[in-house]
Order: sequence, then C-alpha cells, then structure tokens
Amino acid sequence: MEATASTSNHSYKWEVLAVVMIGTLMAALDQSIVNICLPDIMADFGSPVDDIEWVITGYMLAFATLMPLTAWLRERIGYKRLYVISLFVFTIGSILCALAPNLPTLVAARVIQALGGGAITPIALAMISDVFEPQERGKAIGYWGVGVIVGPAFGPTLGGYLTNYFGWRSIFTVNLPIGIIGVLLALALLREDKPSEQTQKHPFDLWGFIFLSAFLVSFLLALSQGEEKGWSSPFIYTCWIIAFTGFIGFLVVEAYTPHGIMDIRLLKSPVYAACMMVVSARSLALFGGIFLLPLFLQQVMGFDEIKSGLIQLPGSLLIALSMPIAGKVNDRFGPLWPTLGGLAGVAYFMCAYRTLDINTSIADVINPTYIRGIAIGFLVTPVMVTALNSVPKDKTSMASSMMNLIQQVSGSIGIGILGAILNHRTVFHQGQAASVWDPSSPASQQALSNMGERLHTLGLSHGDAAQGAHVTVAGYILKLASVSAFEDAFFIGGIVVLASMLPALLLPAHNANRAAKTETVAVME
Repeated sequence: MEATASTSNHSYKWEVLAVVMIGTLMAALDQSIVNICLPDIMADFGSPVDDIEWVITGYMLAFATLMPLTAWLRERIGYKRLYVISLFVFTIGSILCALAPNLPTLVAARVIQALGGGAITPIALAMISDVFEPQERGKAIGYWGVGVIVGPAFGPTLGGYLTNYFGWRSIFTVNLPIGIIGVLLALALLREDKPSEQTQKHPFDLWGFIFLSAFLVSFLLALSQGEEKGWSSPFIYTCWIIAFTGFIGFLVVEAYTPHGIMDIRLLKSPVYAACMMVVSARSLALFGGIFLLPLFLQQVMGFDEIKSGLIQLPGSLLIALSMPIAGKVNDRFGPLWPTLGGLAGVAYFMCAYRTLDINTSIADVINPTYIRGIAIGFLVTPVMVTALNSVPKDKTSMASSMMNLIQQVSGSIGIGILGAILNHRTVFHQGQAASVWDPSSPASQQALSNMGERLHTLGLSHGDAAQGAHVTVAGYILKLASVSAFEDAFFIGGIVVLASMLPALLLPAHNANRAAKTETVAVME
C-alpha cells in the first residue's frame, strides 16, 4: 500500500507540473505577443498612438495589481480553485479581445485578461513548490520556467507570424483551445486542497492593498507614459508623488499588520533578499534586452517584424534547452556558481553590443544572443529555487507572489529606463555629430558634391541631386547617432547586471538540502 501511495504521489506531482505549465506559458506569452501587432490594431480601429498604447498599459497595470492578492486568495479558496478560475478568466478575456469591435472594448477585455493572467504564474510556482520536495524543486522549476522566460522571448516571433498570415485577432483566438484544454485538465487532475480554518480567518489587509495598488499603478504609469508626456510634465510628477506616498504608506501599514497583503518580513532573510535583488537585475536585463534588440534590428538594420523575430529565435530556444539542465545543476551543486555564471553571461550579452556600428553583420547581432540564452537559463532556475527554499513551506505562496511582483515591476523599470536612456543618448549623439559635421568645410563640400554626382547619374536633376545629397548625409548622421545610443543603453544594462553579482555572493555555495539528505543516508547506514 505504501509503495502504491508513493507511486501515486510521484505521478501526481508531475501531473501538476504539466497542468500549470499550460497556463503559465499562455500568461507569459501574452505579455509580449501583442506588441508586434499594435500597428495593425491601430490601422483597423483608426486610433492614434496615444490611445493604442493602453492595450499594453491597461494589461500591465491590471496584471501587476492582481499579483499581490494571490496569497490571500489562495488562503480563501485553495490552489486548485484559484488556478482554474484564473485560467478561465484569462481565456474569457482572450475571447473578448478577439471579438472587440472598438478600442475601448479591447482595452477593457485586456484588463479582464490580465485579472486572470496576474494570478496564474505565482500560484503555479507555489503549487510546484508545494508538491515537490526541496531537493527536487530545481529540476521541476527548470521545466516550468521554460514557459515563464521563453513566453516573452517567443512572443514577437509568434505574434508577427500570426498577424501577418491570419490577422491580429488570431493572437487572441489561439488562446481559446489551449485555455479550454488547460481548464479541463486542471479540473480532472488537480486534487482539491482545502485551506485551514485558521488561514481563512485572516482579515483582508485593505489599507495595505490600497497603498500597494496606488504605488504600482502610478509608478508603472509614469514609466510607460514618461517619454510620451515628458518626464517633467505635471502628469508624470503627480504619478511620482502618488507612487512615493503609496510606497511609504505600504511600508508603514505592513510593519504593523500581522497578516499583510505582502509579507515584507520575508526580506529579513539575507538569502531571500539577495534572490530578490538578482531577480530585479535579471528582469531588467531580460525585458530591457527584449525591448532594445528588436528596435535595433528594425530601426537601424531595416528588418521587418518576422525577420527580426526569427533572428532572436535561436537564443530563445537555448533558454528553453538550458533551463532544465540548470535545475539539475542547482539540485546537485547549489545556486551560487550557476547564478554567477548566468549573470556574467547576461552582462556579456549586453556589453557585447558596445561595439555596434552602422555596418554590423547579422552574425555579430546573433552570436551574443546564444550566450544570453544559455546564461538566462542558468540564472532563472537556481534563483527561484533558492528563494522558495529559504522561506517556511507555509510562506511559499507569499514568497512566490512577491518574487513575481518584483519581476514584473523590475521588467517595466528596465524597459522604461533603457528606453529613456536610448532617447536621451540619441539626442546627445545627434548634437555631437552635428557639431563635427561642417557643411561649409572643403571636405564636406567635396563629399556632398561626390554624392550629388552619384545621384545625378541615377537620373535626378542637379537640383534634386544636391538636395538628395544633404538628406542622405542627414540620415547617415541620424543613423550613426542612433547606433551610438543603442551602444550606451546596452552597456548601462550590462553594468547593472554586473553590479547584481554582489548580492548574488550571499547565495549558498552548495545545496543544503542535498547535503542534509546525504548526511541522513550516511547515518542510517
């Protein structure tokens, strides 16, 4: 009987992993797949850029706001019900997005979609941690993490393909069959888990939720709208003030609330706090890199969305291949060296683009993405496993929610900061190039004359050729400035990743769970 029960439990935990991977992949994929089809949505609805951005912003704000509620909801209705409800709401939201007749309806449907998607990832991670023993979590989270990380990486490629051949609504309708299968499998395979009466009596931390939501919404809104509205505009200043007030209020409330919406006391653990700092740097580099690289490929190298996505595809595949391996390495040797190696690899990826130029080859762009793929694979799993193993088992749901929230916020910060750096440095380098270029100098006049002659031989009149020469030079200067700005943005991202090696040194140099298990076996023998 014991052998039968053991076999049943062993089979069940892998069933849990397979079920939650479906929902996780859908939620992670949808964070980036929509970006590629925004021009098509804009053309279909006849909406300006300012309005169309709310398709992304609305999803991001709702997604981040729901994440803190995951632990409290789990205490009320249990893992299974929360996961099934979240996946069902996400699927319904996807259908509504596909059927949206206008932009306001699409934005509202995206919010509904995010309300389901926001809980899927943290509850899935908590469920895996609950059914797998600490010494097995590395391998399990390695497989599961493929969806978390590869989803955003594959999003632009898949989104470009679906939009090009089937229209933008197909990126939402594709979720329907997958969502239905995921819900049915969850209902059939996941066991009912009834929360304890004690946890069900925990009061809802209303003020903590209000302050945290105010901080998250205003902070993310400022980051996403800063470039458009101006960083010194009254709207952005108001967002910063609300964000600061919300953050301070949240810290004060949580310090005196025994059952807060987020248990910041978990950060008293040096290992858990170090993991959160590494997660922040990793998210900044991952989402910032996903943001910068397609822009460079499309704006500077002139590739379309599909070719840009295909160029990044091999690196994304390496993430998927390396994450399960990283999980096994972590289970055997501990998190310190895989994490340091992963951070070094990601930093190399960012800093490798410091030597970009206007004639950069495709090989020079692709090769660093191979290093990034392997590095991220080895960076994600050990940090996740170590973070969850550093807290009591009854706190894994809370720890998972906090980790996913920090990852979401850090990713948004990475995109916002690197985007601002890119724009600022573009203006700076344009000014430098303009100061060096003197149209009245003999060398400049000769260059313009030569270019004008070439254009004239192509059939342009002398007047049009001369004007075309000036336009060509101006475009060349702008392109040079843009390349230099990309170099700076990538390099700064690399420095941030390198700095995160310091807190990473606090991670264990060996697998404590494996060591304890080996010692126990030795004593028994």
